[in-house]
Amino acid sequence: MSMDLEQRLRVFLASAPQTVRSIRTVELSHSAMPTVWRLWGEPKAGEITLEDDSVVPVLPVGLEIRLADVEGNLDRRFDVTLDTVDINDQFRAAMAAIPVATTEKVRCVYREYLSDDLTAIQASAVLQVESVSYRIGNATLSAVTPRLNVTRTGLLYTTRDIPMLRGFV
Repeated sequence: MSMDLEQRLRVFLASAPQTVRSIRTVELSHSAMPTVWRLWGEPKAGEITLEDDSVVPVLPVGLEIRLADVEGNLDRRFDVTLDTVDINDQFRAAMAAIPVATTEKVRCVYREYLSDDLTAIQASAVLQVESVSYRIGNATLSAVTPRLNVTRTGLLYTTRDIPMLRGFV
């Protein structure tokens, strides 16, 4: 490569616009699971900052999150597909540690960051996992927004669960 071409290439790469993209993460936790799983779809392990300003590590997996129901439904349902090839044994053992008869759902926290700043959360949602299915190398979690109505869960609205309810009563 000639010096002129090398110099021009260096100037081009240095002045190329930086692309900022969305980075999506998923945190899975349950009181019976031995660890909290923090995962993202990036090729290498990294660190993110949570709401309480703590910095935590995240593991790389293939990650796909998609809306699984129609737009007009108030009970949002998402399918979270994880490529568990590298963590399959550990992930299955963690999920198997949850007792079958428990009523506590696996907590799934979705967070979105910008690639240039992993300290500021751009969007987040707390979901609960209703079912987990496994295929070779994949785990698919069916996650929904927490259901707080009597007809679906048998739970009553309380001010302990929804503090804003006091203002409406």
